[in-house]
Amino acid sequence: MTKLITIILLVCTISVQAQTENLDKKLLAKYSKKELTSLKENPTEYNFAKYCVNNAFYIAPSSKEKIAYNAEKYGSIKIKNISNVNFFELNINLLKNKNQVFVINNSSKVLVVKSEEQIIREIKK
Repeated sequence: MTKLITIILLVCTISVQAQTENLDKKLLAKYSKKELTSLKENPTEYNFAKYCVNNAFYIAPSSKEKIAYNAEKYGSIKIKNISNVNFFELNINLLKNKNQVFVINNSSKVLVVKSEEQIIREIKK
């Protein structure tokens, strides 16, 4: 029984370590290794950055008509693989209290980037 518990704990530890390493790799799209090490010293900022990797945005359907009608409201962006987006590879700065909407090139979908305030509220939940 002790061996089983030890094996389960080992597997859980390895899994958590792998997830952290994967997130850290994604953070390297914005931060250098030195900056990332420094960022980890501030848990609030580090957790915010980790959350943003996959949660600072969402992709929503839209119609070409709606996009054409409101063209001045939207930016445009090219995304290679919309099923695997790293926010920091998009090079978009968060706005404090306003969401941003971008038309994804060659699609009828939009990328909605959440405001900094909205992300902070989500983290606090």
